[in-house]
Amino acid sequence: MDAVHFLQEMIRIDSSNPPGNEHEVAKLLAERCEKTGIPYTISRVESNRSNFRIKLNGEGKGKLLFCGHMDTVQPGEQPWKHSPFSGELEGDRLYGRGASDMKSGLCAMFLAIESLYKEQKQLPKDIIFLATAGEEVDSCGARQYLKEDSLDDVEAIVIGEPTNEKIVVGHKGALWLEIILSGKTAHGAMPESGINAVEWMRPVMEMVESLKSKWKISSVPLGESSLAITKLNGGVQTNVIPDRSSMHVDIRSIPPQSHDELLTEINQNLHEIFSAIDAPDFHINKLLDRPSILTEKASTIITTASRLKGQDSVYGVSYYTDGAVLNPDSKIPTLIYGPGDERFAHQPNEYVDVHAYLRSIDFYKELAIRFSSVSTNMIEK
Repeated sequence: MDAVHFLQEMIRIDSSNPPGNEHEVAKLLAERCEKTGIPYTISRVESNRSNFRIKLNGEGKGKLLFCGHMDTVQPGEQPWKHSPFSGELEGDRLYGRGASDMKSGLCAMFLAIESLYKEQKQLPKDIIFLATAGEEVDSCGARQYLKEDSLDDVEAIVIGEPTNEKIVVGHKGALWLEIILSGKTAHGAMPESGINAVEWMRPVMEMVESLKSKWKISSVPLGESSLAITKLNGGVQTNVIPDRSSMHVDIRSIPPQSHDELLTEINQNLHEIFSAIDAPDFHINKLLDRPSILTEKASTIITTASRLKGQDSVYGVSYYTDGAVLNPDSKIPTLIYGPGDERFAHQPNEYVDVHAYLRSIDFYKELAIRFSSVSTNMIEK
């Protein structure tokens, strides 16, 4: 089957990030466009890294943006049942890194756009397909797109991340911090002559632990906010008092939590901890800052998707998307929907159900047609 073969081809391209190599995926998309005559644009982001864009012109004003990323995470060191870049098909499961997150969603959106073009569908508004670089690390592709194109007339965004075919209206925010302590080395037999940056990390960990319950809130449909210590580094060698230690903290937020307020509180607490004369210096690096996004259930893109799926329930997800960069204030209604299952994302033996993938092609195509018609009629009325 052509659609399955196309997805296998994409999975066989190693676009794990770092380094990304998304331009290789863009070339695959371009080759397919060349065969059908679909006009496309490739925009370079970095060496061998690109964004890919298709625009189908509509008859009226407004745009519907389909967005997905071409990079994946690394396959990891754990053994896989099938090679992570094999695109192996076993029964109804297609295996490989990115099968769920999110090359299946990306391929399905592309094939939906391709079908609209081939059938020469008369579209009430423009349809844009955007494949980005770098979402798994720094969203460099989405940031590049914002420099090149305006989103002022985009009426809705559809992001093909894995949702197991559920209608998702938002995701949690992500704030990643690195706390660095700088002390003083000394001989391990004379600890009083140094400032032990590793030992001073203990009260920092206790402070972070106390904030877990203080900051925890819950709301529908995004669930609970969370805070976790995810990485510790420090030490020189056994007989040297360490002059440096660092800790990574992963915060997942939900509205109305403010990342600026959370960071301010951590900074104030650290100033109190390290107010002593013999305390180490500290510094906070902001590694990543992605706001949560949330769309009203009654928005046109969500109600259109709900009718199309025959689903009334909507959901939220814990992971962030390029929507946090493209739509940080949630001003543009955004649907997150894809054939992949988020439980298998970033896991060894990642796979997608082939039937879910094929259903999503039809879903995206019909969504584009119905949304364009519905929103145009609403404007005319």
